[in-house]
Amino acid sequence: MKSTTFKTQYRKFRMLTARFFSYWFFIIFATLGVGIAVMERFTNVLGVQHLETVMILILSYAILVYIVTERAKVLDDIHENLRSAKAEVYPTRESVYMAVPLIIARASADAQGRRRIFHAALHGLGGKRLAKPSRPDPVFEVFDGAIDRCVASTGPGMWRVYEIYNIPDEERLDVLAEMVGKRQGAEGYEVRAFAHAEGLPHLSPLVIGDEDLIVGVDDPRYYRASSAVHLRGRDPVRLATEYFYSLWNDPRIRVLKTETGVDRDEIERLRAEFRAAEREGNAPPAA
Repeated sequence: MKSTTFKTQYRKFRMLTARFFSYWFFIIFATLGVGIAVMERFTNVLGVQHLETVMILILSYAILVYIVTERAKVLDDIHENLRSAKAEVYPTRESVYMAVPLIIARASADAQGRRRIFHAALHGLGGKRLAKPSRPDPVFEVFDGAIDRCVASTGPGMWRVYEIYNIPDEERLDVLAEMVGKRQGAEGYEVRAFAHAEGLPHLSPLVIGDEDLIVGVDDPRYYRASSAVHLRGRDPVRLATEYFYSLWNDPRIRVLKTETGVDRDEIERLRAEFRAAEREGNAPPAA
């Protein structure tokens, strides 16, 4: 924290210095110097010996200060540009789920960043999907393994993982109930869900740390993303986090897991509602 504060204060000092020793300061300084030199040359008011040498040294010093401060300003501008939002497209399902573990690993290496994941997997609104592949998919396993390690983390560097799912039918509920059951002992892990089988497809945001946002497009085969765009920057993450919290606090959402454990009663209520809706031939409960 002290190191961060020092860096911030030092950067402010460099910006103020660069503003003070700006282009116009150099012009004014040089003009005054030349004016004083001309006046002294013809009037000898100050009685300075070797005036030309003194003025050359003063102007050289002014040029040196100007160059150093301009360099600092350029470096600060480059630093800000590097930290601004950048985008990278992952056009295939495989590229999406192979990239996420690498992003998590990079965020884990950042000692100053917050270790948090906001995952809104709003899949299945455009129609029924396969709840799980017929055979284990290595790409999905790599992604799920990375999330599992974050969920299982403990101690000062613990990750906090918050997930929102859409559950369109009982088959999907069974898969999620099994997954949540395996993670029931995790401290910083919470899960909530909507239960909609129909509706306009949603983009699925995944926030990792302070600077990484992956926005996924719904896959037509699985409850996954078929492609995604990776936005890197604090502003996109801030916007996506606000959107995530608006979903998280929606009154229609179901709480499946809190920090204290899995809510089995809520899962069974959802199951009963799905079965009742199936018997009546209606859509699943709108919640």
